Amino acid sequence: MSYVNVSSSQDMYYTIAETILDNLDEIPNISINDLANMCYTSPATISRFCKDLNCKSFASFKKELQIALDLANDEIHLEEEEKKKLAENPQEIVNKIYEETKKSLTLGQSSVQIEDIDKICELMHSSPRIHMYAYQFSKLVCNDFQLKMLKHKKFIYSFVERGDELQKLDTIEEGELVIIVTVRARKKAMDNLVSKLAERKPQILLVTMNQDYENEAISHYYRLQGHESDYTQSAMMGTIDMLSLFNVIYLRYGLKYSNM
Repeated sequence: MSYVNVSSSQDMYYTIAETILDNLDEIPNISINDLANMCYTSPATISRFCKDLNCKSFASFKKELQIALDLANDEIHLEEEEKKKLAENPQEIVNKIYEETKKSLTLGQSSVQIEDIDKICELMHSSPRIHMYAYQFSKLVCNDFQLKMLKHKKFIYSFVERGDELQKLDTIEEGELVIIVTVRARKKAMDNLVSKLAERKPQILLVTMNQDYENEAISHYYRLQGHESDYTQSAMMGTIDMLSLFNVIYLRYGLKYSNM
């Protein structure tokens, strides 16, 4: 979706991305030549597009897309009894989301200690450059934090688009700070990202609501307490929790360092 959101409609990658989005269910079952014909371009251009997304080939891209489609088919998976309840009284959907979000924020608030926030601020202040990595909804948190920290005259590189996290590795120097922001920290995705980052020998800070994920290449952990939904594939409460945590970091950093 990134190409459609930020690229010119005259860009061939925009055309390829739009065509894929318009035909999601069909793409896993067609050939590279079929897609090239649909986009009025060459198979070589389709291959370059896939590699730009950090997929080795069109076949690899199709495999990843099929996995994503399978997850999307189970995006919302409430128990039948609760689905019936919400269908009978749709206003309860509002109550459910807001009550669960407030519950999660309360859990997070009780777990956040200013001493831990100060350690994060010191890591950031002492690092000549900071790089933030995130996926999906957590990238919104990173974009917001990047802008706010710029007002404190602390620039942060924020690589949040598909493929950026591996293509921009050469911007990271040894000893610099990398902050990974992820609600669920799914093991396969995290292991792949961390292993690539570790080659550059940075300090890595993982900020997550996953209380169990471990990787020996990670230098620092911040585990935020909270309640994430177990009936969606997408993060909901966790995004608000992360945004609130980084607002705390932003304010504390400003009070400690902005006038230095």
